[in-house]
Amino acid sequence: MDDIAGRIIENVSVCKGYYRCRIRLSKAMGKVDAGQFVMVKVPSSEVFLRRPFSILDCGNKVVTILYKVMGKGTDALARASRDDRVMVLGPLGKGFHLEKESKPILVAGGIGVAGIYLLWKRLRGRADVFFGCSTRKEVALLGDILRSHPHISTLDGSKGFKGSVVELLANHLSQSREHVAIYACGPAAMFASLKERLRETGLPCQVLVEERMACGLGLCFGCVTKTTDDHEPYKRVCMEGPVFDLWQLSL
Repeated sequence: MDDIAGRIIENVSVCKGYYRCRIRLSKAMGKVDAGQFVMVKVPSSEVFLRRPFSILDCGNKVVTILYKVMGKGTDALARASRDDRVMVLGPLGKGFHLEKESKPILVAGGIGVAGIYLLWKRLRGRADVFFGCSTRKEVALLGDILRSHPHISTLDGSKGFKGSVVELLANHLSQSREHVAIYACGPAAMFASLKERLRETGLPCQVLVEERMACGLGLCFGCVTKTTDDHEPYKRVCMEGPVFDLWQLSL
């Protein structure tokens, strides 16, 4: 983990409200596991605290993030220009670990694709991808993943299956006899639905939890999530996560 000076080399709109930002670093980050994140100092005097972003991709001293404009910090970042200077702290947190002898299935809800893209890339086509969003315009968030013919659901039915991505996944699993392991990123409601749908199967499932963070280093305890651990139920997403075993989360 290092705090590295960087320079924005690309900050473009992918679809309405979503942006992809590529940052050239002054030196390479250490080894990055799929599912880890960075804390970025947004180039604005009006934004004091850093913002957490999943590492979409990295290599050759360039780190890429995909983000949705949600508040003051991401709004300021969306207005940043090429050559603006930033500071990037990372890689942080614990990423995914692959289950041996299981077919990997990646599940993403909306901006959750940012959390599973690097895993998809490193699996080199061995994973099935299930992606859910509101409308067909957000399918652009998949980027290169579209080449692997992912299973797509939209809430308005404008592309693929009409309904939630968890419903789409459940339909697929009911017709499959493969031994699978699931790796997911999305909102808490998606995880709750996933846990309910998978309860009878007991399939291994890891989820990347998205949470507001102040430091990213486990010092402020501002990003805790409740688990089923009776001894110490509240875990820091930035340290014990952001990837957790779905069956250990209290949802």
